[in-house]
Amino acid sequence: MKKQPFFLLLLISLLATSCGGVVNSEGQQSNNSIEPSISDSEPSSIAQPSSLEEQSSSNPWGGWSWGGYSRSSSSAKPSSSQTSSSALSLTAPENDFHTDLQYSYLNDPDWRNVKAYIPQVQAEGGRNIPDLSKPNSLKLKFDDLDDASTYYVQVSKDNSFTDTEVLTTTVKQYELWNAELATKYYYRAAISREALETASVKEFQVSDLAPRNLKIDGMINFRDVGGWKSSLVPNGVVKQGLYYRCAQFNNITAAGKAELKRLGIKLDIDMRDAPPKTSPASSDDWKIEILDAHIASGTESTRWEGFADVYKSIFEAIAVSDQAPIALHCTHGADRTGIASFFLLGLLGVSVEDCGRDYCLTRFAGERKVLPADEFDNWVSKTQALQGETFADKMFNHLLSKGISADTLETIRELYVEGYHRAA
Repeated sequence: MKKQPFFLLLLISLLATSCGGVVNSEGQQSNNSIEPSISDSEPSSIAQPSSLEEQSSSNPWGGWSWGGYSRSSSSAKPSSSQTSSSALSLTAPENDFHTDLQYSYLNDPDWRNVKAYIPQVQAEGGRNIPDLSKPNSLKLKFDDLDDASTYYVQVSKDNSFTDTEVLTTTVKQYELWNAELATKYYYRAAISREALETASVKEFQVSDLAPRNLKIDGMINFRDVGGWKSSLVPNGVVKQGLYYRCAQFNNITAAGKAELKRLGIKLDIDMRDAPPKTSPASSDDWKIEILDAHIASGTESTRWEGFADVYKSIFEAIAVSDQAPIALHCTHGADRTGIASFFLLGLLGVSVEDCGRDYCLTRFAGERKVLPADEFDNWVSKTQALQGETFADKMFNHLLSKGISADTLETIRELYVEGYHRAA
């Protein structure tokens, strides 16, 4: 091939470099680039938003990319600019409240691949990593109405709308937050309160993709353990609205407390070193009791085998969570919350893979590394070594060793998995 004059090569090189490319020996520009590091110990080179609240429903990570993942508004195919960890780039459908980043991870066949989606987390010294654990709202539309300054809306799981609150909005859609998975909602809207009675009724079916992560103002890492598939019965599903896992309540706002009241949460199970006497989640018009279930920091190596009294008190509360729905937490909702939730999900016949995905989702809150090898793999290995035909049977036997009665464990299974009945 004909050699290029030196001055021409130099000119091409300067032009290509200014465009971020690399010039080869033939004067051709290469598109090769260096992949960003996904090491937790590396300082982040990603442009950070100025506030943790810059996550929005239209773009939940503020337009910046995590490890080659870019939000796509039209494609459900993997992005061509993936990292070596092969992060998917999918768009959540209209009836799914997960952000596109969450949806992509939840559809990744390799649940262990969470670091490809959240390569950086908070480090000592405090980088400003945002909370990506919250869901989007679901948009209930009523474009057929005439223009008005205010629209009146009712949303219900019952199409009779009996005792349903009348809501208002200034646009032709209502944002439904914290919907239940696999649930049909009915809604109607009108330009006056009086016209609601004769307004046409629309339906909206929510996706069944677990988990049901929730937006609670002032909180991070808040999700329902309900919605995961259960092997205890054919087509089994863990019931929603009984047991929530989250981070600490220290920064919850009045709006967050109002949402806890709407959800009917009555018990705060606090696993931190020194729980307070009164729950920070409680409000003047909705009292939430607190259960001291503290497990000391730095005891990771003994949490699977030990702390029988603590787990016994937790599971006895779970057995009556239809009367007093639970929010269980430690500080970040990672390790102590993680193992208690793992015990419950395992008991309920949730697969190891889904237990692992639920564990890893804490990484989306941005405060903890939370990788499978940190603690989860060890819990699984120890459970697998126990007697029992299935993983759920092994977990049942493990919880029996904590002094939790078989009756309590069977009561929990019957409460949380519809169609399950203990053997006669």
